[in-house]
Amino acid sequence: MSAQEEFRDKIDDYEQTIHAIIGFLNFYRYDAVSKKMKDNVLVFQGRRLEPSSQKVMDLNGEKISHVTPDIVAFLPSKSGVLGEVKKSFPMEKERWMKTFEQLMAYDDDLTGWPSDDGKVNSHDIVLILHQSRAVPVRKFYEEHKNSVIKFTRPFIIIEFNRSPERRSFIFFRTVLGSLTENEVNGRLENGVQVPMEVFVKIYSTIKIYDSKPPLPYLIELIWANVVLRCASEYPKFEKLKKKQKIDVVLEIDSIVEELHQGFSFRMLHGDNNERQPKIPKKEWVLCACEQLVKLNEASWVDSTKKTIKVFFRKYDDVLDHFIELCSKEVENTGQLKLFKES
Repeated sequence: MSAQEEFRDKIDDYEQTIHAIIGFLNFYRYDAVSKKMKDNVLVFQGRRLEPSSQKVMDLNGEKISHVTPDIVAFLPSKSGVLGEVKKSFPMEKERWMKTFEQLMAYDDDLTGWPSDDGKVNSHDIVLILHQSRAVPVRKFYEEHKNSVIKFTRPFIIIEFNRSPERRSFIFFRTVLGSLTENEVNGRLENGVQVPMEVFVKIYSTIKIYDSKPPLPYLIELIWANVVLRCASEYPKFEKLKKKQKIDVVLEIDSIVEELHQGFSFRMLHGDNNERQPKIPKKEWVLCACEQLVKLNEASWVDSTKKTIKVFFRKYDDVLDHFIELCSKEVENTGQLKLFKES
């Protein structure tokens, strides 16, 4: 597989993971009868929860300070849902236990829920997988349950897949267990198609979650939504030719803040942001800016690397442009670390 194909696959995985997180949370947020969002259902991505004294140590004997599930839903009944979404899953089965160890850490009387005492009465634990891996992972769980894999709370595996049809949708279906919330469980038992229009109309601004995005994807997000906005304020922007440029000076902290305010899951958290991570992380943005400098698309204003000067140019397709440049960087220098997830 070429570097370009690798980047495109990772970008597609990243976007599908976001869609799966949103799609699943929407089953709890959306009232199908009133056609409105429920005010009394709170949802979060990456919320920080603390373990009980019984689970303050992991299976390797290392201390756990907190967990940050991909999915957190808090319901009016003071019950909840915690879960992980895995678009890609390792081929090697011996690596699957790592995900189950993560999920078993959620099987605990955790503190940090948005209730008066920070607790819930009960919660489900959900693993959401791409359809291509759901059945093998379910079989793996069934082979190891009650031995190395143990859950005392309801554990559910849900598969998802994006349709290739003209009218796109994402399909969700339960392949193991039952959700406590009867309405949602009934729908997912039979399988539900969520039209992509839902993501476009309601959640279109959510572009990043608490996992580092592929480098070209993050660069494009910065370029198209921060650099472009600033460049458009210059008088010569409208008549700027392809080979011409506009120097745009930006503070790294301001880039982080603008992306956090406009493109993270923050819009879903309401006034309950105190336990939420600041996404994107500053080091992600610094990494993207370092790459822009390497690609001669920017330069640091000084050695502190707090401010960057970006050489804005108009590109026909910004994402394609940076996938191509980042791919050449990988192929020329062998920097396979660009593909590593953090």
